[in-house]
Amino acid sequence: MSLTPDLRTAKKIGFIVPSSNVAVEAITSAILASLNANIIPIFTRIRVLTVGTDATSRSQFSPDVFTSAAQLLTDAECSAILWNGTSGMFMGHDLEADRALAKAMSDAAGGIPCSTTTLATVAALEHLSIRDVSIAVPYTPELTEKVNQFFSGEEFKVHAAVRMGKTPAPNREIAKCPEDEIESVIRKAAVPEAKAILVTCTNWPATGLVQRLEDDLDLTIVDSIGVTLWEGLRMIGYNGKGEDLRQWGRLFTSLAQ
Repeated sequence: MSLTPDLRTAKKIGFIVPSSNVAVEAITSAILASLNANIIPIFTRIRVLTVGTDATSRSQFSPDVFTSAAQLLTDAECSAILWNGTSGMFMGHDLEADRALAKAMSDAAGGIPCSTTTLATVAALEHLSIRDVSIAVPYTPELTEKVNQFFSGEEFKVHAAVRMGKTPAPNREIAKCPEDEIESVIRKAAVPEAKAILVTCTNWPATGLVQRLEDDLDLTIVDSIGVTLWEGLRMIGYNGKGEDLRQWGRLFTSLAQ
């Protein structure tokens, strides 16, 4: 069996990644490499240096930036394209803004299906029939409250919103957080009323902790890196039947059911 994908027949999922993100490619590639499937990730980047709601930060997320990036991914014949970032959760918009962004990306990409981490997270919660959640993030108090407001506005019940004691800056430093610190924040978000914990940052490497913490806490954990790939796999029609996806948590296991 070859250790490399068959590029003649491989299906390709395109991801638009913040330029200061150092977690998405490594973790997404690791998950795909563990599957018995001929699927490869294709990445392109947009300039994102800061995460915030100030004018400079907001200007990084202009729709034109995403449509241009989506067009680049069409050159590699991707079957689906996703924005791998959580800006839709903290920019003060509702879900319709991300739906409009996905449509604009798809239009620019010649009709290729497009989505975002925000849309994927809501889709996962609906897929799992979960409305009661808590949030674990590495963000500032202001951004944490924005994420809380977003999910509350989409009629989810947010029972806790837990953040790190100090938000790493600049954005690339978030990926350097030790796993024990990430785990501590997630465990604090495990309140009795919640049925799922949302780990909402694609530069915070929580994916490798998901399966163990789900077993320990008896809660579903939806982390942003994992859920974006999960949605991409669904978009290209991946059927995980017969695969052992338990190492990536309950959400991925649902692909094999």
